[in-house]
Amino acid sequence: MKHSIQISRRNPERKKRQNKVTVPARVGPHVKLVFSEMFRQRVTYDEIEQGSGVLRSTLKAWRVKNRPGLETLEAVFGFLGFDFVPVPRARVLPPEILAELQPIADRLGTEMPRLIEAVTMIAAGVRERVPTQAEPAPVFIPAEVSIIRQSEGPSPCAA
Repeated sequence: MKHSIQISRRNPERKKRQNKVTVPARVGPHVKLVFSEMFRQRVTYDEIEQGSGVLRSTLKAWRVKNRPGLETLEAVFGFLGFDFVPVPRARVLPPEILAELQPIADRLGTEMPRLIEAVTMIAAGVRERVPTQAEPAPVFIPAEVSIIRQSEGPSPCAA
């Protein structure tokens, strides 16, 4: 069993384990998010395999040649504390729905994308954490990954 703390003879103080996970360059934004979160949270491939059920070899293959399937992505994101829920943009919603949502957005003092995100979260059955206007924006979410957002426990994601 490997320990995350190393002690040397020269320096008896505890040292943190070196993080060996790197973010691959030529992959999709959702895969980049997986590896950047693994790096940020200092999670190893073995921990992902045990926690999500996705094989280590599968994760490593995402780096170079394989595209992840929806089920495996959801499993890995779930282990990392994310949900994978599509959130519609205002341009694809029917105009009558937008017209009904606009007074609610005005009343709450929020922007339409944030309100659509909150309504989607409720519709998806995730009611524990509805975003507020004061909540900071996510640190790393490229524009292409508008359906992923970090959560605290079970909640959907959007940017």
